[in-house]
Amino acid sequence: MHTRLNNQLTILVCEKELRLLKRLESWVKAMGNIAYTTDDGIEALTLFERERPDILLLSQDLKSMGGLELIEKIKANNPLQAVILMFSQFDDNHIVKKSIDLQVDKYLNKPVDATLLFNAVDALYNEKIFHEEFIAQKQLLQDYKDAIDKSFNVSVHDKEGRITHVNEAFCATLRLEYEDALKGVLNPLDNPRADMQALWRRLREENLYKERQTFLLSDEREYIIDVTAVGLKDKYGTTYEYLVFSDDVTEIVKSARKIKEQEIDKKLQKLEHIKEVNRIKDSFLTIFTHELKTPLNSIINFSEHVQKRIAKMDAQTQESLSEKVGIIHTSGLQMLDMITNLIDAMRLRDGKVKLQTTLVSLNNVVDMALAKHSQEVTSLKVITKYMAEVDIEADEKRMLQLVGNIVSNAIKYAHSKIAIVIRAESDGRFSLEIIDDGDGFADKTKLFTLFEQYDDDDMTRKAKGAGVGLYVVRQLCDRMGFTIEIADSKEFGGARVIIKGRGVLKR
Repeated sequence: MHTRLNNQLTILVCEKELRLLKRLESWVKAMGNIAYTTDDGIEALTLFERERPDILLLSQDLKSMGGLELIEKIKANNPLQAVILMFSQFDDNHIVKKSIDLQVDKYLNKPVDATLLFNAVDALYNEKIFHEEFIAQKQLLQDYKDAIDKSFNVSVHDKEGRITHVNEAFCATLRLEYEDALKGVLNPLDNPRADMQALWRRLREENLYKERQTFLLSDEREYIIDVTAVGLKDKYGTTYEYLVFSDDVTEIVKSARKIKEQEIDKKLQKLEHIKEVNRIKDSFLTIFTHELKTPLNSIINFSEHVQKRIAKMDAQTQESLSEKVGIIHTSGLQMLDMITNLIDAMRLRDGKVKLQTTLVSLNNVVDMALAKHSQEVTSLKVITKYMAEVDIEADEKRMLQLVGNIVSNAIKYAHSKIAIVIRAESDGRFSLEIIDDGDGFADKTKLFTLFEQYDDDDMTRKAKGAGVGLYVVRQLCDRMGFTIEIADSKEFGGARVIIKGRGVLKR
């Protein structure tokens, strides 16, 4: 006796002969199925309505109602109900004909063979599974179709690209009647505004085309769609038609364009604002610096004249006045350097500074820079260590300005001493190091930014100057081919500024 390993079935067994009914029930259960039994036709109808069995197994001879009548009543409302009819040797041809008309699925002769019963049940089970899968697949395909119809405009095209069918969304989006849509008013496979050669080449080679297309409709509306076209092939691999999905992205694209235009307008407005602010700033700085230069030059010249007159006075008066005038002279020179740096910073930024390159002694430049700031270093210890004499190709005036700015910066922030070291390598490279024992820089990222000044929150040393000296240094280094590096000094604990470049070693 076979047993079922598949999912359980419910089987309604109807047989008047009780011994056979019991035997059929035991066989059905042995197969792993659920059995409901009765010998009465009316009771069988009630059981069917209550349990809805997968298979009806019955004979013609039943109490209260014949088997064929029972089948007819059940099939009236359940035409797909699976039925196995058991014939006896006494059934006539009329019963056979009637059962065929009622579309009975399987027949068994009495006495019933268990193996034949199993085969009949198994066959109906497989048909049931196949039917359920078919229904499920059919429903799935319908769900896919419904989803696509709701989401996309769909068109079907023949081998030449002519439209043969469109869905409702296609017509609704374009405001077209179905017949007009078939005429190809908008055809993604025949669009004069798109590259059709590339489209057909990709369909031939890849069987897939994905691209954005633009159409200009008769009412001057711009219609933008994302097109996906795929070829449908027969069993021989020959394309017989094309399926095209088109997604309307007109409003999305227009919105994106509008946002981009607004962003561009904002950037242009911002640039214009920046230009205007820079123009006003440059105009102010130019007027301000030039107006300051005249009185500063007068102060400097006057202090030099007074110093000459002081030489004729008595020693005590001379010393007192000379010190005060020296302070005036030094302050004037400092202010003049600041203004010169400011003017040069703007000229360097705008590319208006021209260099006059000659062979310059780096050692002499350092000495001149120290001499220029001699009044400022009286309270500091200055250590100079020239490991070699180096000549460099540079603009002497700008090189003095470069070194002077670094020296001035070191003097401002040093506590007690600064050191200047010149080194040279055999390959012609040199390095100039200017070191102080100040507090160093906490943030080195903005040191070379024009007008960038720090307060005590951003920098450990007290802020001094106009924030342009190091900007000028960096610009001059770039123009003359030098590199600049600012690091912490391990020896002094302050800042270390290193200038490197190519030079000529003299000794």
